[in-house]
Amino acid sequence: MNKVKYILILVALVTVGKVTVLAQDTEKIIHYSEMSLDEMRKLTQDDLLQIPFEDLIELVKRFKVSSIDELYQLILNPSQSTASKKEEDLFEATLATTVISSAELENSGARNIPEALRLAPGIIVREKTNGNYDVHIRGNDFLPPGSDVSNSVNSTTLVMIDNRPVYNKFLGATFWENLPVTIQDLEKIEIIYGPATALYGPNAVSGVIHLITKKSTEEGFHARADVQGGSHNSAIGYGNVSYSKGKLGLNLSANYQQADRFQDSYYIPYNDTYVSGSEIGGINAGMNDMFSATGLNEDYWQGVNKGAINLGVDYQFSDKTRLNYMGSYQQSSSQTSYMDIGSVLSTRESNSFSNNLNITSGKFEADFSAITGRLNAIKGMAGYEYDYTELNGKMGYNFKLKNLNIRPGIEADYAIYSDEAYVDADANEGLLNGSVDLGTVQGSLRLDYTAWGKLRLTGALVQGYFTATDDDYTSYQFSTSYKANESTIFRAVASRANTGPFVLNTYMDKTINVAGMGDETQQAGGMTMYKLGNKDLMPMEMTMLELGMRKKIGRKLQADMSLFYNQSSNFSQMTKDMGLVNDPESTNTVITESVQNIDLKANQLGLTAGLKYVHNEKLNASLFATYQHTQLENYEVTETSFYEGITGNSANGLDLNATPAYLTFDHQYTPKFYGGGYINYKPGTKWNLNTSFYAYSKQKTFYSIGQDFKWVQIDPKFTCNMKASYQVNGWLNTYLNVRNITNSKSQEFLFTDQTGISYLVGCNLTF
Repeated sequence: MNKVKYILILVALVTVGKVTVLAQDTEKIIHYSEMSLDEMRKLTQDDLLQIPFEDLIELVKRFKVSSIDELYQLILNPSQSTASKKEEDLFEATLATTVISSAELENSGARNIPEALRLAPGIIVREKTNGNYDVHIRGNDFLPPGSDVSNSVNSTTLVMIDNRPVYNKFLGATFWENLPVTIQDLEKIEIIYGPATALYGPNAVSGVIHLITKKSTEEGFHARADVQGGSHNSAIGYGNVSYSKGKLGLNLSANYQQADRFQDSYYIPYNDTYVSGSEIGGINAGMNDMFSATGLNEDYWQGVNKGAINLGVDYQFSDKTRLNYMGSYQQSSSQTSYMDIGSVLSTRESNSFSNNLNITSGKFEADFSAITGRLNAIKGMAGYEYDYTELNGKMGYNFKLKNLNIRPGIEADYAIYSDEAYVDADANEGLLNGSVDLGTVQGSLRLDYTAWGKLRLTGALVQGYFTATDDDYTSYQFSTSYKANESTIFRAVASRANTGPFVLNTYMDKTINVAGMGDETQQAGGMTMYKLGNKDLMPMEMTMLELGMRKKIGRKLQADMSLFYNQSSNFSQMTKDMGLVNDPESTNTVITESVQNIDLKANQLGLTAGLKYVHNEKLNASLFATYQHTQLENYEVTETSFYEGITGNSANGLDLNATPAYLTFDHQYTPKFYGGGYINYKPGTKWNLNTSFYAYSKQKTFYSIGQDFKWVQIDPKFTCNMKASYQVNGWLNTYLNVRNITNSKSQEFLFTDQTGISYLVGCNLTF
């Protein structure tokens, strides 16, 4: 990663913007009394503070509210479009929905997007190494339990950037360091909870996280830079230049982030010890001869190092037709857990170029995206480096018949993954040994009906087809809401969604030969292992029932509550089949491992509650928490140690190889409790003080080393963050940003680093 390159880009962006702005002769006058409600809602809390008192009184009359406090609540109540495919207030959404505004993102001091998701209820965020996170909506994580660490990645949440899916189809995951956008690029984050394949296609199983970027709408040239640095060799930079005139808006931004790990040692689960970073490459190579020691020795100290450049173009052809384009290039390197090699931690590298086009014309909407890139999921491990190209297109049309909104839609995606450039395919050195493809086509219909101004009924149905597995799927989402009065709304949801096929699970083709003892002509006792994918796999599926309520308690306090139950099934994992080859010239033992569906089911019951308080323009706060219980059933056990470890009973007299046991027990790796909140206080026009906190209860799971069964526990944790900023003048803001101010060092994720406190100081320049 060329750090100098990104720093020069940031400096150039700010310099160009500053010179251009200073060259302008007149300052733009904002006529607040002429702004529409939609335009007012785009203002931040800091913008609202600048509105003269006389204009506020006029706005109170114009928008027919009773007081300035109620005006603030009206303006600060965010709108969203992810839950309903149309822009509407969060309060009206029929699904459990959260919106994190740009002001909340910036005030929080979050260093990156996954850390910022700790501001939202119902999301579990664990830090693996400095700057690298695991994110799950409502849990159901590390399933099946006791299997490879690779099963800990979140393959059930769909992340989007301006309607572009961000999803790695190799094994199903979102690699957060690969996102080209960062905190300062975002207008808001919209989150919907629960199965949403009927709205957004496969992989929107546990929910959707939609990152919506800022568009250039304010006339003229504008520039902004944000730079901060601190402990653990942390450096974060952001620069932006935008221009808007008439129908055209342009936006150019660049971002860079670097941070070292909190520790330079590695934990080795195999022998329950820590070793130095300089040793770990050789240790991993000794445990797996596919691993190159230099692949990790070069950067064992590094947590994350990434940078990106984004170009946005917005063109308003007419009042009804608008085009948005974003082109991005990103490059990243991070150290995270992905596979069960000796240290579990390994380095992941990537670079990619993406294009995204959004078109709206009256009632017609279309989104087209393409991304091409290279990803090395485990640096130094043969077979995990590949090139990929992904294409996605979707179209929808909205029309209305009295109180009924109808939206038919169609979506298609196509992906090609290839490891040909990095392995000897003839020797079956790779996991794919060639080029493979996945494709999906689906049609959908969404109906939204309102009766008597109080009862709202919505339904979405999708029928799709997977080209690689030659299989079809059906998903649905039905929701209803009843507005008892202007301050109370009840909602209910029933939905079902599924993942799509993953490249590795579908196409894996790996052969491993281990020589036996004997002379050159007779290698007696050798072993041949085949690792195979499966085109007949059924996609993982979740069905959910949910009840919810939103309540405005007076003018300043709003409560939101969701009671949910979901059942997940069709999990898959590698299974073994041992036997001797019927070949008189060979005595090799053959072990075939293939990916198969298993009978495991996960049943989860939970409750999420949140409060949001807006006292006035100076003080606002949020508090939220989730309590859940997840029970697993039909967990197949064929190992004596697993049976005894899970049940606490002796396996004497049980022949588990002949007759497996199917167990029911609590899944404790999803914490039973997690939640957080924040308080933002602005004592005057200069200072802003923000304190946020996040906590979770203990987590417990098991893993195996050979035939040995071991429990591992992650202790409860409470972290607190603080950002204090001071507005020096109209263009300079300085701040102190402290993350994990409690210096709680306990490990947050299975076999990863202990985390600690980080101090950063920074400044924000706006021209």
